[in-house]
Amino acid sequence: MQNEIIINAERGETRVAVLERSNFSELHIERDQDKSVVGSVVKGRVSRVLPGMQAAFVDIGLDKAAFLYAGDYFANGFTQETGADVPSKPPHRGRRGSRQPPKIDTLLKEDQEIVVQIAKQPIGTKGARIISHISIPGRHLVLTPWSRRVGVSRRIDSDRERKRLREVVERLRPKDLGFIIRTAGDGVREADLGADIRYLSSVWENIQQRNAETSAPAVLHSEPDLPLRMIRDFATGDTKRIVVDSEASHQMIQSFVDRYVADPRPRIEHYTGQEPIFEAFSLESQIHANLGRKVFLKSGGSLVVDQSEALTAIDVNTGRYVGKRDLEETVFKTNLEAVKEVVYQLRFRNIGGLIIIDLIDMESADHREKVYRALREAIRSDKARTNILKISELGLVEMTRKRTRENLVQTLCEPCAYCEGKGYVLSSTSVAFRIAREIRSDLPRFCGRRIALTVAPSVAEELLRDGASLLGDLGEELGREIEVRARPGLHQEQFEVEALDEGAPVDLKLRWLEDPEERKKREQAEKAEKAEKDDAEDGPKNGRSRRRRRGRRRGGADAEAGGTEAEAEEAERSGSDIPGSDTPADAGGDAADDAEPAPPEGASDESGDEASTPLAASPGSEAVEVVNLPEPDEPAVTPPPGASPAPPTGPGTPALPPAGLAEAPEQPEAVDSQGESRILPPPSAAASAAAPASPEPETRAEEPVAVETAEENGPAAPDKLEEQFEEQSDERKD
Repeated sequence: MQNEIIINAERGETRVAVLERSNFSELHIERDQDKSVVGSVVKGRVSRVLPGMQAAFVDIGLDKAAFLYAGDYFANGFTQETGADVPSKPPHRGRRGSRQPPKIDTLLKEDQEIVVQIAKQPIGTKGARIISHISIPGRHLVLTPWSRRVGVSRRIDSDRERKRLREVVERLRPKDLGFIIRTAGDGVREADLGADIRYLSSVWENIQQRNAETSAPAVLHSEPDLPLRMIRDFATGDTKRIVVDSEASHQMIQSFVDRYVADPRPRIEHYTGQEPIFEAFSLESQIHANLGRKVFLKSGGSLVVDQSEALTAIDVNTGRYVGKRDLEETVFKTNLEAVKEVVYQLRFRNIGGLIIIDLIDMESADHREKVYRALREAIRSDKARTNILKISELGLVEMTRKRTRENLVQTLCEPCAYCEGKGYVLSSTSVAFRIAREIRSDLPRFCGRRIALTVAPSVAEELLRDGASLLGDLGEELGREIEVRARPGLHQEQFEVEALDEGAPVDLKLRWLEDPEERKKREQAEKAEKAEKDDAEDGPKNGRSRRRRRGRRRGGADAEAGGTEAEAEEAERSGSDIPGSDTPADAGGDAADDAEPAPPEGASDESGDEASTPLAASPGSEAVEVVNLPEPDEPAVTPPPGASPAPPTGPGTPALPPAGLAEAPEQPEAVDSQGESRILPPPSAAASAAAPASPEPETRAEEPVAVETAEENGPAAPDKLEEQFEEQSDERKD
């Protein structure tokens, strides 16, 4: 492919443009302060050996000492001249090699002079990384002086071509130097390979000569300047001409081409016109056009290029192109044109890393295959290593491109100072509403005072046009009008609020201005007040929770003795939590035998007051009264007319429930022989008179029971008994 190289060499900056078939395909820029030292061969002096790190620090003439790992050092021709006892071959290719490298203190000693190559640029506080595996790149070959063999790149697939290249290099090379044939050497002429060998051999002779004449630290060889590198990497038999606008650069390039470029050599021209060379070749306008986010296609379509830290996304749009026949054909032609422009933009902008191309969806699989082949064909002209995947069903192409240098945007541009690199700012409407919120939040400070707002012109226009009602409402709240001032040059997101007159003093509490003693007293008073408030709120809760927990424990123990007993005792304890209860428990039976469920909801006591909280013996059960039937041989006690019936008594007789739902007073507790908590029955004269004199037999939980409502059974106990229970309950609470 015929090409031209245009070189603009100015003081401090050099720009090189590569034109392929008169199309501006690549732009390379180098500045004096950004020159790289990677690839330079230097002679250094070991300043420090660190056996604990298996490394050494070497002074190579830079601000910081370079770092040399033990696995990156082996004996070369220069080291053997100094008499150092080190291996003649590298122990492995890096830190993660299969073999352990020798100890660093057996390889190097302080103040020893060694020849190394810079492999990594100094970054921040870290020095450069150096190695002793010296390699010098050429256009088609790489010189490896210590290997003494010929290698071929794995990316050259043809066995026949690999064999031809190896035979040519073996015949032309010096026997004491080794070479590796690069991928760019695929298919090149023997004359071009010979020119590369001559160039690299002369470079190596210069390195040896400088090493013998200088002492460390010194630079023995550095990568040539940008114009010479471009001649070395791009000048071929197809190069038409090289145009340069500097006399010194013209002489240097002419000498380099005469010595190292094979015939036919390109023509070297010195540009002497008054117009800048890039303007004369119409290159300057193309540089600025290709820095934009949107790129227009000749057909009317467009590309949108978005670069981020993770990846670069390229979106394809039809734009103004509407086609002629049908939609599928329009989409197909747009995508064909777009993939060629995408490859051009990747090369020109030097975009690397992960790249996603969002093509317009194509229904035809044949069209997708043709677009993919067109992309593969266009990418062949790119010297950077690429990897492209097939077009997905969503119309996406995923590909990677090796980063060889900074991209064009990173080289020429910097983050926007106005938006701080975000790419957007708040709209004038958003800023207007934000100002209103800020003023309203500080309204107490501004009440009764005139206020002036200083904003950007666009925000002032928004406030006076669409935000007039908003300012009017704020003025009514303040009691004064709000003055709006526009200041040209003020950032759109910035504003100033200024009070134009004096107002009432505002109390600002600043801790560092308070007296320490007064602050301490105030904090103690606040803590005491908060503690009292917490105690007042938590007191009733804690009391209720303690009674409920105790009830649950007793209920659980009684549940083991019998289901009906647990229900009765739970209902009795729940009733004791309800204030205003006057109904006592039955005195004739043991607490373990009390098994009455809670009365029905809405039941009333003697006074007719309705209970505050209805309780149930168990979920889903009805509230009923449970009383024991009398023994067959014991007739039931009949109360005299007009008197309240006495509760049934006797062995195993449970306590009667209250006629109305009310809280029963807490009863004395005792612990039986099994360690269970029991409620002791209160003394009752009526119960003692009704009970037989013989000792109580053992309680039977399986006796038949009868269910009666509270209304049928009447009052649960005499008034005297209720008063007695009240007194005992009050004493227990005290």
